[in-house]
Amino acid sequence: MSERIIKVAALQEKAMPRTSVQEKLGRTLELIEQASKAGAQIILGGELSTTDYDRCYGKKDVGLFAEAETIPGPCTNAVGELTRTYKNYVIFPMFEKAAPGLYYNSAATIGPDGTVVGTYRKTQVAGVQALEKMYFRAGQDFRIHETEFFPNAKFGTIICHDRRYPETSRILAMLGAEMMFCPTAAPGYAHGVHWHIVNTARAVDNGMFCVYSNRVGPEGNNNYFGESMIVNPHGQVIANGGDGVNTFIMAECDLAIVDEARIAVPTLRDLRTDFWMKYYNKPAYDVLI
Repeated sequence: MSERIIKVAALQEKAMPRTSVQEKLGRTLELIEQASKAGAQIILGGELSTTDYDRCYGKKDVGLFAEAETIPGPCTNAVGELTRTYKNYVIFPMFEKAAPGLYYNSAATIGPDGTVVGTYRKTQVAGVQALEKMYFRAGQDFRIHETEFFPNAKFGTIICHDRRYPETSRILAMLGAEMMFCPTAAPGYAHGVHWHIVNTARAVDNGMFCVYSNRVGPEGNNNYFGESMIVNPHGQVIANGGDGVNTFIMAECDLAIVDEARIAVPTLRDLRTDFWMKYYNKPAYDVLI
């Protein structure tokens, strides 16, 4: 099979608690530029990159809403200046103000012309230990983007807790995605099987490249462990950020492997959505109670 190679990167940003949106944005812009100079064609930032995630724990902090911005807005415009210079794509996760009283945990995809080509809003808003539902409405849509340049990579985005729901990455694959990007803010309790096995499973489930970013360092009562990773369609981790601080991981991804993996394990060919829907429409789980 002929090669279809694209270079992708994931940022591993140092937690910067109680600093301003502008300070966090400055850190992110510097890393985006470094990854762009290294040749990255699609760059993934970290979940809520301009916001303290630890404020999603404990009591609701209404002051946090002042840090939200519109999309497009000042932050995406600043990122767009870099994508326009380097002719690449950046997935920029942020706290979005969509309308009065409507806020989202979002990721804007900014293209080579410097404009926002699409925004994904987290569909599975976390309510595990962090209580994101105090701040964010759940998103309602999945979208696929295709790079303007060869290899015309088709990619989509989910966010952190979404990865625990196989349906989210599966929907992207069903829409044609060859690559899935997932920004996260994962602390210690999300480590181990909750990180490595879940992340590799999503790649194997769908025969696609999966790219995960994570912040690193202490923030509130949590310590973020990094270990951003890029996983190929066979479930092999081809890049890992370890505990690196304010760095990025990068890999050349040959999209020809997507076809190879889906031929070897044809999960998408054998989908039974018609059969499954009767269980989704009337969940058996509810009958138990």
